[in-house]
Amino acid sequence: MPKRLIKSLMVLPLLMASYTACAVELHLYADAGAGLRQPVESVVALFEKNTAHKVVIEYGGSGQILTSFNLTKTGDVFLPGSEDYVEKLQQNGQVSSSYPIVYHTPVMVVRKATGGEVKTLTDLAKSHLKIGMGDSKAIALGKSGEQLLVASGYEKELKEKVVVQATTIKQLLIYLLNGDVDAAVIGLSDAMKNQDTLTVLPSPAGTPEEVATIAVLKTSTHPDAAKQLAEFFASPQGIKMFTDQGYLPIKKN
Repeated sequence: MPKRLIKSLMVLPLLMASYTACAVELHLYADAGAGLRQPVESVVALFEKNTAHKVVIEYGGSGQILTSFNLTKTGDVFLPGSEDYVEKLQQNGQVSSSYPIVYHTPVMVVRKATGGEVKTLTDLAKSHLKIGMGDSKAIALGKSGEQLLVASGYEKELKEKVVVQATTIKQLLIYLLNGDVDAAVIGLSDAMKNQDTLTVLPSPAGTPEEVATIAVLKTSTHPDAAKQLAEFFASPQGIKMFTDQGYLPIKKN
């Protein structure tokens, strides 16, 4: 065997060991609601492939993952469905950097099978349909969903029809598709995926647009890799994985 080849083979294990030593494990808190899970996993899979880092994802509603972090004070990256939760962490000095990704837009939808002639929030307020909402203390779209009801001008009438408050939008969507409720506030991305079953009602002026925002936590034991992951989420390639799922890109001023 040529000496040059023998030397190369001897060096290869050292290079591989060095490469493996550089790879780290990151803990990502992520909102599981309104379709976030699918693009999150797509971004993470590509990030792991490109960097050899390992990302462990802890899913929950935005309120749930915030509580989990506050209890443990560990973790590297935090991705809720609304920038409000990142701002809470910033107020406590827990964030080193943050990046907006996409709009997380609430919409009221009705089941086509039971919605009948309901085409507007006014129609819904006058109907006998059952409504499902997200828990405003647990998920981002719960809070903005309540603001949508206020903006409609029919807050009282619509709230009287609410029969369930779910702690994740995924669970709320299951209730909706199974017919346990006739209407619900969910994310635009989930509404677009279920256009054959659901009708999106026009949103009133004043309906908020949540901004899914990713933050690097000061508790990170691997801050450089954590920042690399956050920046990958916020890159054009990362954002596209969200917009391909029906999320809206952030408007540039």
